[in-house]
Amino acid sequence: MLDTDKDGILDYLDLDSDNDGISDKIEGIKDTDGDGIPNFRDTDSDNDGIPDKLEGIIDSDGDGIPNYLDTDSDGDGIADQLEGNSDTDQDGLPDYLDLDSDNDGYPDKLEGTIDTDKDGIPDFRDLDSD
Repeated sequence: MLDTDKDGILDYLDLDSDNDGISDKIEGIKDTDGDGIPNFRDTDSDNDGIPDKLEGIIDSDGDGIPNYLDTDSDGDGIADQLEGNSDTDQDGLPDYLDLDSDNDGYPDKLEGTIDTDKDGIPDFRDLDSD
């Protein structure tokens, strides 16, 4: 018998087996990211590098997919795995939820992941991309 989150409660009795703030009933036994770990035991159910505990069950981009299962939580065309949990423009919104990560007035969707000026900083994070 497993106690995935090591809280002293066996998983079959635990309402949140991985302690990510999302109930096992909501997460279910699916393995969304194909890593061999069912979502109710997986602390990163979409394998984007951002813990489910941070992403939660909200739906930021209105696509009907909760953030903990969405690989592009803000719908800007840039994968959460690339945007990560950083806050480039320090506006209090992590890049994976920010539609303009560098706050330069150009949306991330337009700038994308290219590096126009070849300085090693993708345009969506670069204040001077040319």
